[in-house]
Amino acid sequence: MNDGKSTGQSPYRRGADAGLILGVYLCVIFFATAYSMTYPILSPVSLVLIAGVPVFIYMSLRRSYITDMGKTIFSSLWMEGIATFFFGGVISAFVSVIYMRYVNPGFIDAQIDAMISVYNQADWERGKELADVVSRAREARLIPRPIEFSINMLWLIVFSGSILSMLMSLLVQARGYNKKHK
Repeated sequence: MNDGKSTGQSPYRRGADAGLILGVYLCVIFFATAYSMTYPILSPVSLVLIAGVPVFIYMSLRRSYITDMGKTIFSSLWMEGIATFFFGGVISAFVSVIYMRYVNPGFIDAQIDAMISVYNQADWERGKELADVVSRAREARLIPRPIEFSINMLWLIVFSGSILSMLMSLLVQARGYNKKHK
């Protein structure tokens, strides 16, 4: 399908398109992690899914590089990666806030209860102290609300995604363009 011309799509457009897929993928990671306390098999599954994020962004950026016949500059690839994480993060943050606010409003409290329980049962000498700190934080209403949690999650996704995109952009360009991809 490639007739030797660049697609002319901006990195923002490509990032938005890839971000839709990444957003769904991040939602799967969120739910696998959220339900890992109930279904322990989801814990290693979520780790494998998390490890797949760099593979996804590499493949996405590589596809753009090949489509443009190896002429995509580093900053364009990097911006596409940042846009991918931004748009994917927005989708994931939106889904997570809906889940924590309307579907399972006790989610954060249940996680805090589990954290306190684990710290209280730990053989670690500071475990009980940490459980007390978390309990006091709850009493002082310092535990983030679902919207705050989701916004923090979005910031984490975009920040870590921008660093990962930089590294994957370098890797994509280092691998070069092979003309047999035409």
